[in-house]
This record gives sequence, structure tokens and C-alpha cells, in this order.
Amino acid sequence: MEFSQHVDGVLVTLVDNTKFFREMADVVSEFADGAEIQKLLEEGVKRRVEQAENLVRLKSKHQALGQEMQKVQGESATLEQFEGLWRERSEAVEKKRINVKNITDFRNFKRSVEEATFPGSAQNGRVSGNGARNGNNNDDDDDVIIEGIEATGGEIFSLYDPWSKALMRNPVRNSMCGHIYDRDSVMLIIKDNIGIRCPVLGCANKSYIQPAHLVEDANVRRQVQQRMAEEAAVDEETSEEDDDE
Repeated sequence: MEFSQHVDGVLVTLVDNTKFFREMADVVSEFADGAEIQKLLEEGVKRRVEQAENLVRLKSKHQALGQEMQKVQGESATLEQFEGLWRERSEAVEKKRINVKNITDFRNFKRSVEEATFPGSAQNGRVSGNGARNGNNNDDDDDVIIEGIEATGGEIFSLYDPWSKALMRNPVRNSMCGHIYDRDSVMLIIKDNIGIRCPVLGCANKSYIQPAHLVEDANVRRQVQQRMAEEAAVDEETSEEDDDE
């Protein structure tokens, strides 16, 4: 399993831990000081958000180094040339500033933790950088509105395909469980294997995925198009910052 997949797995575990502690806090608060329990819960959320920020930064840097490695391999005719180019490119990657709060993985993680900590908080408030609930609408770096996921029936659905991890271009919903995949990815997976179940962690659906189960979702498609426009804008902004530097 590659490094990026390990990071994704840890992020999922951190969200699951948050859900577990939320449930435990609800039970314990019936017999103890609710305010103290809530404080401990929020402190735990803060630590997990900080851990996620560090993990996503490492993942982003790892991916950038991998991309540069491939470029250097293609551009190098000799070992000496490879070593020189790699030294130059890797040092540039290490020096480059990574704004984790603009990375989709972190933003999706923070929203999932928010939902796990404060059910219904997407409508009533947000989790700020210090883990506390925030009911205002002011935008800043430590209080990011996490977009790119859809709340349906109390569940969180990522706009990123569970197989390819890429933003879905042609989203379809599994009518048996409600989870969403990219049509190209799921059709490729089930093409030669009829024994594929929903890959979303914790999905209770035991039925094998069939083409007839996959239905288009116009609302999700609109959100995907909006996400694509936002990421394009972020890439353009990052490019301008690099040019200024």
C-alpha cells in the first residue's frame, strides 16, 4: 500500500475515533459534568485536526516529490544528470509553502470531524481551528467551511471517487445504499467481477453492485462542477503566488 493510501486510512480512523468519543461523551454526560465532558471532547477534536493537517501536508509533499521524480527520470540521459536534476527539484519542493487549509483532503476531513462532533453543525455552526463550535459566518484560515461533500439522510458523501480518489466527473448514486461513485471507475471495477460490494467504509449494503443500481444524480453533478471551478481558481491563485515569489 502506497504512502498516500496509508494517510487516507489514518484520516478515516481519526474520523471514526471522533464518532466513538462523541457517542461515549453522550453516555457519560448522563452521569457526569456535561461541560467538562464537552471540553475534553473539543480538546480531542483539536488534536485530531492538527494531526490531520500534518498528515495531509506530508501526503501533498510526497505526491509532489513523486511527480518531480517522474519528470527527472524522463529528462535525464545519465545518472549524473539525474542526480543533479533531482537534487535541484527535490530542494525546490521542500522549500515550497503548502497551504494545507486549501487542500481538499484536509477540508473534507475537517467537515467530517465537525459532523461527528456536532451532529447537524453544517447548518448550525462550524468547528473553528481550536476545535470549538462557531455559529458565525465569518471566513478565515482557522475556520474553513468545508465543501465538496454532500449531506444526505444524515450521512456524509464525498465528491471524490472511493476507488480512484479523484474528483468524480460523472457521478452516479448506488440506489441500494445511496453512496456515490464515478461511473467510469465503478463500471471498470465491476466489468469483469460481479462480486464487488460498495467500497465506502462502514456501508451496511451487502448487495453486489450492478449497472442497474447506478443512477445519475443531478444535484451531485452540479456540486462536482462547482468543485472543479473552485479547484481551478485555487490552482490559478497558487500559480500567481509562485510567479510572485
